[in-house]
Amino acid sequence: MVRFQMKTALVAMFIMLVGVGTSFAQGKQEVVMLKPKMALSEIAFAAQMLETIEIRGSEVDAFVDVKKVFTGVLETALKDKKEAKDVVAVELSIGQAQNLLALLQRAKLTGADAERYKKFVDVVVASAQPDKK
Repeated sequence: MVRFQMKTALVAMFIMLVGVGTSFAQGKQEVVMLKPKMALSEIAFAAQMLETIEIRGSEVDAFVDVKKVFTGVLETALKDKKEAKDVVAVELSIGQAQNLLALLQRAKLTGADAERYKKFVDVVVASAQPDKK
């Protein structure tokens, strides 16, 4: 458990440094957007996990912001009549991704959902890494 939290903290720090480095390199404050791609069922899974966490009053804005991203994606998919297996991109800013990972660390899930959770987090983290072309 501690090892996983340490890994997630290091990943969050990496995401923060990528965002800071990019904004300084460009000389202005541009919001860096991540676009992790995953099946709609995984997005619904993450949205459901967010419902299981306890938050502090100071975290309400971050929670609502992150939840709004997932709700928007799911509503659009419903309107477009997409299926659970369809892959879509979730557009998140670096800050939203950091908040998402921090909030999800408190999610309550069963052992059966552990691999699914890890896969979801890995997809978000991979979307923050620079392309190696």
